[in-house]
Amino acid sequence: MTSSAELVTPENVSLELLRDLFDAAMMDVTLDEENSSLRLKEDIMCRVSLHESKERIGLIAFYGIKEDAQRIDRLELVNRVNDQFLMIRACIEDDGDLCFDYTIVLKGGVTKKQIAHSARNFIKLVPKAVSECDEDGIIE
Repeated sequence: MTSSAELVTPENVSLELLRDLFDAAMMDVTLDEENSSLRLKEDIMCRVSLHESKERIGLIAFYGIKEDAQRIDRLELVNRVNDQFLMIRACIEDDGDLCFDYTIVLKGGVTKKQIAHSARNFIKLVPKAVSECDEDGIIE
């Protein structure tokens, strides 16, 4: 059984705790220049941030899309990802980039192991989604 001291909660979470957690999980992690988020570099680069309320952790990764890609092709790509990959969410940013994200809710407490596991799954699923769903070859 997990003791409450081992759980990450909104009351005890910090970027430093998350950095130490990912470092202990043998993941390549750095604090960004503004000390506002973490960068995880594994198969892809993703950003890890805390919501203002500290009730959730956000994981986000970006891919560029070819400038000449049609809007309908961009939206169909996002729809395929969101239909086929339930753990991650895809969208097109205002600048046209493809964005993937995942949220870890901390309310009630989450184990450090589960946070590291969720981040690893995200990092593995994003390239898989790109590979399987980019039928039109629009991702750079």
